Amino acid sequence: MPDPSGYEACGYETRHDAGDALHMHRHGQAYAALVLEGHYIETSVDGPIECAPGTLLLHPRYHAHGNRFGRHGARVVNLLLPDDIASTALRALQVPQLAEAAAVFRHGAHDLRALIDASQAAPIATLQDWQSAFLDELQHGDAPIQRIARHAGVSSEHASRTFLRSHGMSPQVLRRELRCRQALSLLAGSESLVDIAARSGFADQSHLTRTVRAATGLPPSRLRRQINCVQDRDVAAMR
Repeated sequence: MPDPSGYEACGYETRHDAGDALHMHRHGQAYAALVLEGHYIETSVDGPIECAPGTLLLHPRYHAHGNRFGRHGARVVNLLLPDDIASTALRALQVPQLAEAAAVFRHGAHDLRALIDASQAAPIATLQDWQSAFLDELQHGDAPIQRIARHAGVSSEHASRTFLRSHGMSPQVLRRELRCRQALSLLAGSESLVDIAARSGFADQSHLTRTVRAATGLPPSRLRRQINCVQDRDVAAMR
């Protein structure tokens, strides 16, 4: 019988050929991806992540990412995450036993939380020193890209090439994605949309609405109602 919440308890497998690439995309639901075979690099605002057998990625809703597959391709099993497990930020983990983890994805999703708790944080790619400062200015400032690059000691062309390779996005797109992600996290609170727009670096509420709608297909007001419905349901379930 289908779960009335829309949650699917069984994973679904995807296969990718050698040298394949998935351009930047996003999913409307939070989901987990477990690498069974092969290798790929996932790029996003969180930086590059080396995905090898045993890597477990927990994607939040609307997380934008791209994938570059290695010379052996990859086989991945994916599982939609229920609301009580869904993360608000990308998490990269390494499972202790690949065979047992794969069985959880295929047959025992009720054990997913225990699997996550038993997993360790996956290694994080090291960025060049100037990239970290560049990203901080992108997220928290309004300076033009050329000026940020100059402060970092690189040309804007070099910055663009480097971030396209490491994060899959140009600096301008990274700025928009960073601001959009911050706004999405603030929608769970009670601040007005005007205040969320200001705190997230948008020019005004209209700018916020256009960006969020382009990323999610929904305006911030509707997304907020969805979040509130989920929170209310979770609170009711705890009583």
